Amino acid sequence: MLLRADFNSNSSIGTLAAVNDSVAVVPSQAPEEFVSTLREALEVEVVRTSICGTSLVGVFLAMNNHGALVCSQVKERELRALREAGVEAEVVEERHNALGNLILASDRGAVVSSELGEETREAVERVMGCRVEAVTSLGGYRTVGSIGAANAKGVLLHPALGEGELRLVERVLGVRAEVGTVNMGVGFVRTGILVNSRGAVVGNETTGVEMMRIQDVFELQ
Repeated sequence: MLLRADFNSNSSIGTLAAVNDSVAVVPSQAPEEFVSTLREALEVEVVRTSICGTSLVGVFLAMNNHGALVCSQVKERELRALREAGVEAEVVEERHNALGNLILASDRGAVVSSELGEETREAVERVMGCRVEAVTSLGGYRTVGSIGAANAKGVLLHPALGEGELRLVERVLGVRAEVGTVNMGVGFVRTGILVNSRGAVVGNETTGVEMMRIQDVFELQ
């Protein structure tokens, strides 16, 4: 299922939540309408918590179906909320704390920023259960986690990526790679979408043409 939603009139929903096939992690103050839309489209349990003391859950949390990574600024109560929801979460000592913006992952592989330390890259392999390839940028952007979103079928990426970069992401993540946008032309795809193997929720500003592309790439019904 593919639905539109916003978070208190904010269409950048991917910065405010993170999802896998079992769980949606949303800020403690998430509106009930937003939560209900996630449950309906993605068929997940919803966990309400801040991450690193902020509502920017999607920025500070990197997650797939195997596990999740957060930086050392995470609060103990936040970590406990993740683990009680069944998320295998691990803390990494990393000076770049916005891990969601720096890790683009499926369940098979991850393209990560070369600015992440070696121990963090090893943690991605161990906790998120996927092979890792580090790059300096994709499409000229260093925040490689923000320019795409993936599920078990495909990955949608910023239109600035070249053909070689698309094939790189496709090889590492093990899914079909295509380009597209969200929220009326925004290339930072992850900022405006929450997607798993059952469905997707996109920002309210996402157009019908963009939704058709999203439906095709992620093979959604």
